[in-house]
Amino acid sequence: MPLFFSRSTALLASAAAAVAYLPAAAHAQTRSFSIPAQSASTGIRTFAQQAGVQVIAASRDTEGRTTNAVQGELDIRAALDQLLAGTDLTVRSFNGKVAILGALPDQATTEAAEAIVVTGSRIGRPELESAMPISVLSFDEAAAVGRTDAYDVLRRSPVISAGNGMYEEHYRSADIGLAAINLRNMGTNRSLTLVDGRRRVSGTAASSAVDINMIPPAMIDRIEVVTGGAAAIYGADAVTGAVNIITRTDIEGFNVDAYQGISKYGDAPETVVSLATGGEFDNGRGSFSFGGSYRRADFVAKKDRPFTQNRLFYLPNPDNTGPSDGIPDNGLNRNYFSFFTGDKPGFYIPDNQTFYWYADGELKIAQYDKNWGPPGEFSNGEGANDPSMRNFEQFEPLRNAQESYSFIADVDYEIADGITYNARLDYGRTLADGADNYYREDSRAIFNLGHGSAVARLDNPYMPANVRDLLTSFDLDSIHIDRFYVNFPMIGNHHDRESLTVYQDLSGTIGSSLNWGIFYQYGRTTDDITITNVPRSSRWLAASDVVANPVTGTPECRDAEARAAGCVPYDIFSYRTPLTAEQTAWILYDRHSRRDNDQQIVGAGLNGTLINLPAGDLSFALGAEHRRESATTTEDPLALSGEVANGATITAQQPIDASMNVTEAYGELVIPIVRDRPFFRRLEVEGAYRYSDYSSFGSTHTWKVGGTWSPVDGVTIRGVRSRSVRAPNFGELYAPISVGVSSSFNDPCLKSNYNLTPTRAANCAALGVPPLDFYFDGIEIISGGNPDLEPETSNSTTIGLVLQPRFIRGFDLTVDYWDIRIENIITSYSALQMAQFCVDLPDIDNLFCGNMKRGADGIPETISTQLVNAASMEARGVDVGLNYGFPLGAGDLDLNFVGSILLERETQAIPEMTSSIVKYAGGYTDPRFRGSLLINYTIDDFTLSADTRFISASKYDPNVGEEYYEINDVPAKVYNDLAVSYAIDDGMRIGAGVKNVFNVFPPALPGLYAGGGGRYDTMGRYFFTRVGFKF
Repeated sequence: MPLFFSRSTALLASAAAAVAYLPAAAHAQTRSFSIPAQSASTGIRTFAQQAGVQVIAASRDTEGRTTNAVQGELDIRAALDQLLAGTDLTVRSFNGKVAILGALPDQATTEAAEAIVVTGSRIGRPELESAMPISVLSFDEAAAVGRTDAYDVLRRSPVISAGNGMYEEHYRSADIGLAAINLRNMGTNRSLTLVDGRRRVSGTAASSAVDINMIPPAMIDRIEVVTGGAAAIYGADAVTGAVNIITRTDIEGFNVDAYQGISKYGDAPETVVSLATGGEFDNGRGSFSFGGSYRRADFVAKKDRPFTQNRLFYLPNPDNTGPSDGIPDNGLNRNYFSFFTGDKPGFYIPDNQTFYWYADGELKIAQYDKNWGPPGEFSNGEGANDPSMRNFEQFEPLRNAQESYSFIADVDYEIADGITYNARLDYGRTLADGADNYYREDSRAIFNLGHGSAVARLDNPYMPANVRDLLTSFDLDSIHIDRFYVNFPMIGNHHDRESLTVYQDLSGTIGSSLNWGIFYQYGRTTDDITITNVPRSSRWLAASDVVANPVTGTPECRDAEARAAGCVPYDIFSYRTPLTAEQTAWILYDRHSRRDNDQQIVGAGLNGTLINLPAGDLSFALGAEHRRESATTTEDPLALSGEVANGATITAQQPIDASMNVTEAYGELVIPIVRDRPFFRRLEVEGAYRYSDYSSFGSTHTWKVGGTWSPVDGVTIRGVRSRSVRAPNFGELYAPISVGVSSSFNDPCLKSNYNLTPTRAANCAALGVPPLDFYFDGIEIISGGNPDLEPETSNSTTIGLVLQPRFIRGFDLTVDYWDIRIENIITSYSALQMAQFCVDLPDIDNLFCGNMKRGADGIPETISTQLVNAASMEARGVDVGLNYGFPLGAGDLDLNFVGSILLERETQAIPEMTSSIVKYAGGYTDPRFRGSLLINYTIDDFTLSADTRFISASKYDPNVGEEYYEINDVPAKVYNDLAVSYAIDDGMRIGAGVKNVFNVFPPALPGLYAGGGGRYDTMGRYFFTRVGFKF
């Protein structure tokens, strides 16, 4: 770690420690002013130049108004109040650096009151005057209806799809505890996350995703979402847009907020406690802010909800007779079971094709209520004749457990006239638990270093007599035991994540119209992973292979070397007796691994006004940055050897040690062309360019051009065309090749799928594959990075309309068409997609068949899903936003609606080959419409809030015909939240509410009934209370 960082940390740590001892007061700085009374637009611009701050105001609010004269040495805030006195303009917010102005409510629309500095540009403008579409999410408004952190707030937005969060995570995921954004469902890697306009270090070695769990809710003011290519402004990864989390700096007093929630089922408690304070020191030359949050959410398992009691699964329909027979090709198994996943010892006798269970001295033939396919060790069925058969996913999470601590400390100090030093420390820690399941195994070689499950031999003294007699009758001397070991402690997946960001800058002014700044930022994230209670394969096999001591007759491990090493025998026919301490010490192991990401950025920028044109200021921004990023992962040696890893349940992660340097330069220009002319109330054009030089693969160029045209008051037409580039990240480039095992998949050459098209049947035959019965063989799935990957390139277009009619006060409407096309996309196809493309393309001479190897029986042996640069991805749609605030009765009603209509999203694997297109639009992952409506009604200190979210009906798979699945229609879902809050006085507010008022369940379909990766609510009706204090 550089010495510079060490000194920075010491400085900021001292500043943070001193926070508690500084008196609370407003931010204060003194400047010399000489401003005459003049038009508001000119007066505000002059004030900003003399104060050395940025002032944002909508042009419609300044029109026709005059600001006051300001003279003498004055505090900046006092001077601003003097400038605006009597003008009907007011200061909506001021953090010492940026002032946001708006007209008083009876003089302007809600849009003016909520004008903000937009993310899509380094040149500040009000939200609705930006050429790039922006949506703004107020954290306080979202918190009022029970949203507790940045990720939870963003889940309300229809342009944000399920990314990575505690409702989306697979229980074996390497990213448990991480929260990452996924704009338009085009991937977390293509969505850039910023904090106060600055990049952050990735929270995972597998991608460039920023962990927004590390941002304390106490310090979040709002979240701005740019829905268009923004790479020219902020660099790589902003292919689909950018999310900018704006933190609070202008904090007065000492603020404490608390939240507590619980579900109607009496579980899923969540607690959030936040505090924030701020003030000034050294007679106003310095100011500070500090805020931190504690958050805890408990684990919720599938067994805890009525809609996940049974496992739903699509299987080839045994009643299917062929194409166009009116019978679904794949039937819905509503209570899926497999004999080999029972809680009791089980085994399969091939000679009589029978599976047996042993329990309580009895040997029982296993039977399904309904068979789905041929008999066998790995058969499938619906329902079973033994209570030990259960949904083996019942312990898997609907919500992983998390406990987090985070804070931000920020200090500003005016070291000389016009020069300010800023230092900031961000720290977060998340402890996340993804409870796994009980250990299970079966006879396949994917378990125990190729040996398969534990073997029971005839001379095992623990073998019951009736089991021995059965084996003897078939001339068998041993049998593999298939089962869950429910008397073992559960396997746990524990992540200890930490994030540290240190930022320092110097900023100032040159003359009255230019602002400069230089900065350095260091960021580091770590993830210490512990997977508990993993059987050591060699020791487990030794402990389960038991013989009787020839002298004493007591059970002992068969292997002499294992006995000498301390092997403790285990009865594989027991299922109620817990492991002894000695057995636990011998068999089980806690596996450890670690992920580290580092980032250093140094940069400088200059922005301001070049010249004053008749239509306004010609504004610009220039800058340069150098960034170094590195990623290191280490894995437990016993995992790498396979001793505590297998191809079915717990895989090993191969190490990564990589770094990359990027040097960039950028420029941006906003040119006002015409103002206040007939049919040209305002016309502006803008452009931006960024040059990036990567140490890994060379240089890239990104740009954007756009403009806004307001022909008449209240109507604005806007548009942007941009080109973006996304560089492959460390995980995509350097993730080592690994081999996992898939039990089976819906092979296109199965009997039920073989003749769906003539092309498929011909290609399956050309491969030498006959119509196959459903199988459950282990298929090796090869995956990993690709150091030869090239950057993705994207062209995006947005064209929109903004309406703010004067005759409807408090109303604004935005409608924006967007189109994003990405070439050379970095992707991996699933094993099923590889198999389908192989036989559905015109012939078998294609890369997909080349990445598969089938055995002599036609069943796949290996399938490579390694990352590649594919052809293209395209998505287009229409976003709608509406705000309307007006008096109603004794109070005020505010409406906020946002919706997104998806017209198209698809990928094409091979150019000019339509048969390689995979459609997503209209599927459950990409419904045609999503929207949310937030209504607030306020009477004095009382506020009633209603939040409604809508997800349109969709298809389970939009690429197949209606006969392919028994049910291919996914119903629409509507969620309603209600909340009420009351301000007791200026220092205290209380509130309560209910989320998912009508207890809406997820769709009852495979992959969706447990939430569809966070797309649907799984907590059910949820009650919460909030209280806030200010001292």
